[in-house]
Amino acid sequence: MRNIFLKLAYLGTDYYGSQLQDKPGVSEPTVQAALETALQKLFKRKIRPTFSSRTDRGVHALAQGVNFKIDSPVPLANIKRALNVYLPPDIRVLAVKQVPLDFHARFSAKDKTYRYIIVNSQYPDVLMHERAWHVQYRRLDVNLMKKAAAKLVGKKDFKVLAKEAKKYQDTRRNMLAINIKKRGRFIYIDLQAQGFLHNMARNIVSMLAECGSKRIKPTQIPAILTGKAQYHSRPAPAVGLYLQQINYKNRI
Repeated sequence: MRNIFLKLAYLGTDYYGSQLQDKPGVSEPTVQAALETALQKLFKRKIRPTFSSRTDRGVHALAQGVNFKIDSPVPLANIKRALNVYLPPDIRVLAVKQVPLDFHARFSAKDKTYRYIIVNSQYPDVLMHERAWHVQYRRLDVNLMKKAAAKLVGKKDFKVLAKEAKKYQDTRRNMLAINIKKRGRFIYIDLQAQGFLHNMARNIVSMLAECGSKRIKPTQIPAILTGKAQYHSRPAPAVGLYLQQINYKNRI
């Protein structure tokens, strides 16, 4: 028995998220469904892979981690080559490795980094259609966004920035870093944390944009997180979010 790790990249535009939908009788396209079809063509059997992180409809990935166990002698190079033949062109296997049997793509992860891309200009960038959030009507102050980001770093309760927060036993998460860079009309926001709540990354981006447009002040954020100040979160569009990197407890 071998435990195989895959590093995947995909455009989420045409998929209803990374993992199978728990909806009886509904067959919406997902990245997992496409991967399982490719694995079945290669190994001639049904295989259920484990994903490191669940990405929502329209969210992209540059480094999604996946593992599955298989009793097969197929060389790693052949696995990569065959899967990229069987997969649609908007999903690619970037790397294939054999990992210890106790490795788990989700539970062996140490931290994750999501990148969000904003195009802050009067006119949209045609090449970034469905791949970035076009913020047209207001100029974002990146310095204010950085001040706001500093208020979100550390172990905090992010329940006000989560979807369906009540389903979690603990809504505290450790935000390791938030880095913001501006390159021309592009703003890149990198969020590194040990874990994310549902919609947490997109709600943080939305909050940072609110600060950048001077609708709220960075000094208000601590009170918002504790519920002492009113704030109605609305997530930034999924199209600008990318699962960029996953660090594992043991190097693989």
